[in-house]
Amino acid sequence: MIDCMRVLISGFEPFGGRDLNPTAFLIEALRHGEISYPPELVVESVLLPVTFQESYQKLRHTIEAFNPDVVFAFGQAAGRAAIELELRAENRIHAEVMDNNGARPTDMKISEHGAEFLPSTLPLQGIESALKDGGLPAALSRSAGTFVCNYIFYRMLEENLDTLRLCGFIHVPLLPEQVQGDLPSLPLAELKRGLELMLKYINY
Repeated sequence: MIDCMRVLISGFEPFGGRDLNPTAFLIEALRHGEISYPPELVVESVLLPVTFQESYQKLRHTIEAFNPDVVFAFGQAAGRAAIELELRAENRIHAEVMDNNGARPTDMKISEHGAEFLPSTLPLQGIESALKDGGLPAALSRSAGTFVCNYIFYRMLEENLDTLRLCGFIHVPLLPEQVQGDLPSLPLAELKRGLELMLKYINY
């Protein structure tokens, strides 16, 4: 175990015409002391804009300033029923909707000479087991999409290829109050508990 392990948590502002984003609530909960974690951890958080131009700039600036050992990046994914741990980022952006700046890039590479895929460096199977043991729905996912979530995921992994920093992306379901129709959801209390389980697991 690393003494005073430093963990950065990122989330996103609302987007796509929605007024809420569960990952923004996770950041707010962290900042108000509503998430418990081992005292050996030093935890920082950052709320990112849902824009291709600015999202990773803000994340990179926070990483450089805080120098975390671990980065958990969170994003919202409508239609997903579990907390999904992304196995890899794809070297591609293709926006089905506009970002919050009105940009909509289509079928573009993120890195001209980068690998087609880059793997998460988080201990995903262990985290998945910790979540399931805690009674939460959890799964491994092979697609982080091609929107801003995947964009920051790929950029983060590419820029940390030669470091010991553990980096990964987690998609979470919508909140019940966001859902109309039959889309799956997960209450904020369960998402907060899931983050607590992740932080507890990463400390060992």
